[in-house]
Amino acid sequence: MGESFFNVEDFIQSILVQLDRVQDALRLKAVNRPLTYALKDFAIDFHVFADLDSAGTVRFRPAAANETGASTLRLGFTTITKPMIEENTVSMAATKSPSLEEMGLAPEEVRRLEGLGVRTTAQLDRLQRAAGASTVSRWASVPSMRLQDALRRARPTVNRVQVGPSVAPTAPKVAPPAVPAAPKVAAPVVPRVAPPIAPKAPPPAAPRVAPPGNVAVPPRQVRIGGTFFPDVQRARFGDRPVDIAHATDTEIVLQVPPDAPAAGTLEIAFSDEDVRAFDVSFETDPSAGPHETSDAHEATGSYEASTSHETNGIATPDDDYWGGGAS
Repeated sequence: MGESFFNVEDFIQSILVQLDRVQDALRLKAVNRPLTYALKDFAIDFHVFADLDSAGTVRFRPAAANETGASTLRLGFTTITKPMIEENTVSMAATKSPSLEEMGLAPEEVRRLEGLGVRTTAQLDRLQRAAGASTVSRWASVPSMRLQDALRRARPTVNRVQVGPSVAPTAPKVAPPAVPAAPKVAAPVVPRVAPPIAPKAPPPAAPRVAPPGNVAVPPRQVRIGGTFFPDVQRARFGDRPVDIAHATDTEIVLQVPPDAPAAGTLEIAFSDEDVRAFDVSFETDPSAGPHETSDAHEATGSYEASTSHETNGIATPDDDYWGGGAS
């Protein structure tokens, strides 16, 4: 009997997946059928018995035939567009942050925080800033030290900053023109007369190659590795803004303008309160491949970066991190 119980969340997701398949099939039908039918509203009525398991999850069991005392579960489905989804759901930045379970909170503590609308550490930090740490601790019945420890564990950690050499642009190859062969002159058959000597063709003139114009110099890259990276709000190298070429929760790739100074301070801001700064230098030999910086500090707060293979302030190249050194 226990196996006949189902979780409401799993049940609804299964129906939504099948409805998505129906919608995707409409695109294929439209190739050959100019008119078809689409689903507007969908409703289901169930007679079920409710149950609450030890984990605090509500489950339902369908009522058998002629079984009395069941409750009626009515589910209605309607369509929703992408703007409506973005307006009524949490932001992608909030979903990228670690979950409460990952940060070591107990299942019972997680359930109480979920009752306050908190599922990730980013949502926990936002609620504490708005309501205060003591208020959240009191309503969730979770010690304040436990909440602070979870936020400390979820803080972005930088463990590697590497500078990659810029790739010099190669000039276009110009194939030399083909040298025409000297014409063959047949010697006239004249008795007792030496054949005339064929004139030598003048050597071809060397091809003129126009000097290359203004070749764009590619930007220099800086890769920052770590854990729990949120969205980067801004990045600067000295007083110059820096483009973010790629960003995940474990790696950030920045593009420093080629005309920027060869050395300076690189700053990345995860928020107004969390700004990281690194001393970066592009003055090493490009043939040595990417190298790792060793000096790191925060513009606000305190931060310690752990680096490896340091040699006189510049770490030795690590080709595995960049997929191979510069050739």
